[in-house]
Amino acid sequence: MSHSHSSYHRPRSFRVFCTNRYWENRDEYDGFRQVQPYSFEEFVSENLSTLKEQFRPQVAAQRRRRLKQKG
Repeated sequence: MSHSHSSYHRPRSFRVFCTNRYWENRDEYDGFRQVQPYSFEEFVSENLSTLKEQFRPQVAAQRRRRLKQKG
């Protein structure tokens, strides 16, 4: 049986990447005893182009690793 969501890998991994960046940013604010000024949705919408630029090299590195493993 085939599931329509089984090939839905990249957007999910991008969401995880954005979530990790959000928490890194939030931890930085906490380190300076400040409250983060925006929610996750605001963070992503305001920084979407930067997040995409940071995500692309990560995806390329993962693809190279997979190709090397295949031989």
